Amino acid sequence: MADIGQFQRDFASFSSTFKVTSRDGNHSAHLCNDESQEVLDFDAIVEDLYPNSNTRPKSFDALYIHQNLLFCVEFKNQKPSQINNRDIQEKLEKGKEELVRLLQERHIQQKSFDFIYCVVYKQHQEPRDRYKSGIGKEAIRFGLEKYEQNGFVKKVFTENVNFFTKQFEKQLQKELAC
Repeated sequence: MADIGQFQRDFASFSSTFKVTSRDGNHSAHLCNDESQEVLDFDAIVEDLYPNSNTRPKSFDALYIHQNLLFCVEFKNQKPSQINNRDIQEKLEKGKEELVRLLQERHIQQKSFDFIYCVVYKQHQEPRDRYKSGIGKEAIRFGLEKYEQNGFVKKVFTENVNFFTKQFEKQLQKELAC
């Protein structure tokens, strides 16, 4: 029986940071500037495994491993209203399927881990929503609540980058400079 350390060693060449994995190539911008936390560039892993883009499954941007928690993180340098729900859902579904396959190939028990899906988007508040300040915080967006309810993942977070930074520090006691 292998452990998650073996997985990390096998994919060490894909070691990255939140800054690199949050890069929006279309706008040459980073959603998060943190370079202190090590993540795996999961998109790059999937791209390496499936060089033909026509057969490549969708995947999330980064995999952050903390003890028995596997944080599958998707960065979107967009306003929430511009994010395509189906695209975000497919990144979770196909990305987790691929991650589970890679764990199984290494004889790592997936039931030993809690999968957490985080969609981190651009800080933005619609002018008409400013009066709501704080209302709806921690509500799950993009039709992802069903994945938490049916147990596909332990938890889903869909929040702006500032909230993500605060929660990262609060939950993991690690500073994150986004």
